[in-house]
Amino acid sequence: MITPSHVIYSWALAEKTAQHNKKRTLAFILGAIFPDTPTYLFFIICGLILGYSGQVMWDDMYFHSGWAIPITLTHSFILWPLLIGIATYAGWKFLRWFSISALFHAMVDFCIHTDDAYRHFWPVSDWKFHSPISYYNPSEYGIYVGAFDSLLVLGLLTYLHTIYRGKWRILIIASGVLYAVRLIAVPIVIMLHHA
Repeated sequence: MITPSHVIYSWALAEKTAQHNKKRTLAFILGAIFPDTPTYLFFIICGLILGYSGQVMWDDMYFHSGWAIPITLTHSFILWPLLIGIATYAGWKFLRWFSISALFHAMVDFCIHTDDAYRHFWPVSDWKFHSPISYYNPSEYGIYVGAFDSLLVLGLLTYLHTIYRGKWRILIIASGVLYAVRLIAVPIVIMLHHA
């Protein structure tokens, strides 16, 4: 799933479970972003700075270089539950909320990654679940997953719009416009894909 969607999911979840707890909301938002951080760093360093081609980066290095370790660990079904347990035992609420959100991110990705699936149980196992649906690939229902994601995010943004005022509303409305454009683009992409 695209990172902004993870952020909106976790932001709404934080507000629904504990309205206006700023620390909890921040922890949930950061936890939603963190699993994708190594991928962004990988793209910036290898693509923008070092100039590797997209094909080399995404078809080879993403899976078979040293970058695969942090990318895999941040989507771990072992690391995040372990951190949730430690944080709960130690009473570290921020780390607990952060880890819950990161685990939620990994669970969503588990359901919508096909050829680019993560090794969620590494280093215990190299097994990957190759989902039958993709969040982006049109040949694996990516157009429909994207449309569903856009509708869900628009609903969650509507919910958040009822809670926040001022500058936050501007961010929520701007995000809503971007997701509405994405949703409107779906029929065009479908027509082009089938043409």
